Amino acid sequence: MQKELKSNIWKYFLFILTNRRNYIPILSIYFLTLPNTTAQQIGLFVGIGWFVGFLLEIPSGYFSDKFGHKKTLILTKFFMLASTLFFIFGNSVPYFILGSTFISLGFAFTSGTAGAFLHNTLIGLKKEKEYGEISGKISAKVSLVAAGMILLLPLLTKISLIMPIKIYLIFDVIGIFVAFSLHSPKMKYNAEDEEGEKILSQLKRFKGIGFYTTSLFLGILGGLFMASSPFRGPFVQSLGFPIIFIGSIMALSRVIWFIVGHNLKLLKKIKLQTLLLYEAFFFSGLIIIISQLSNPYIIGLMIAISSGYYFGRYPIIQEYYLNNFLINKRYKATMLSIKQQILALFQSGAAFAIGFIMTISFRLGFLILGICMLVILLSIYPFLKRKLDNISNT
Repeated sequence: MQKELKSNIWKYFLFILTNRRNYIPILSIYFLTLPNTTAQQIGLFVGIGWFVGFLLEIPSGYFSDKFGHKKTLILTKFFMLASTLFFIFGNSVPYFILGSTFISLGFAFTSGTAGAFLHNTLIGLKKEKEYGEISGKISAKVSLVAAGMILLLPLLTKISLIMPIKIYLIFDVIGIFVAFSLHSPKMKYNAEDEEGEKILSQLKRFKGIGFYTTSLFLGILGGLFMASSPFRGPFVQSLGFPIIFIGSIMALSRVIWFIVGHNLKLLKKIKLQTLLLYEAFFFSGLIIIISQLSNPYIIGLMIAISSGYYFGRYPIIQEYYLNNFLINKRYKATMLSIKQQILALFQSGAAFAIGFIMTISFRLGFLILGICMLVILLSIYPFLKRKLDNISNT
């Protein structure tokens, strides 16, 4: 039993690795090479995909808790395979909408489930207190491998812009086999947790404990930050950054991700409320500065730093939720999915809005995005601090 649970760790590593979509920056550039396409349409297909993910985020977590985390992870792999096929054979906006939708479905069904599956595995191994560090190191190692894969993008794009996407067919097939081989941890729940609980009743129980305020803050920060991701590649390319080096920005971000993921103990020493205040200035400030710069190489470096840090520190956010906001232990995926749905709401809304502005000017789009992020986050922060201070004092 212990041996099978331990094998989940390296299989989880492979699962996460094959779930990455490192071709996203190339996807936006490839889309713009198709006839009658515009930057606004990037916001359209990305926004629709994220909106679908938003609608199914909570139901996917509830489905996972009800029918099994392993079954749900298997399902996500087939969603990812479908998305890759739509992008490969797509030649118009509808195909890209379907591809983006299936990616969002895959991410929605993975977001809460993967973390819950790993947490249950660590409970079986009696290492649940190390969740943040273990999850962070797994993600960090995945990011380092991904960096090497991303560096191959220039070579692949010389053959064809669509070649990096075709390569992911192999990873999707590997991911399906890995998902089938996972071992489901056997969990024991007390009588209260064992009882079935509807989604609406869980939503009501989160009131007053700081869950919604924290999720709102993180949702705005992450949603607005991620909404800019489809436009980063086209922006630096428009400033003269060679397309064959676009992958180097992502590769560098993965190296930074690796460094951050292996030093989460240092970040955990900072109170979450303090860390989030720093991040409000850090992310919005970088976006504003990027909008005013003209050197594509400096912009690329700043994009890599912000992206690497954002994803690298994510496991400590997840651990905080599992330690402080988990009401029913049986519904971990549901709780994490509720948090993720709030993020998806701002992602999809911002993607739609920013798509119109980016059509006018990339600079204007990034400037407005950064200013909006800073103003909104600072207006919410006093309420967030009060809630998290109450948690720290209990």
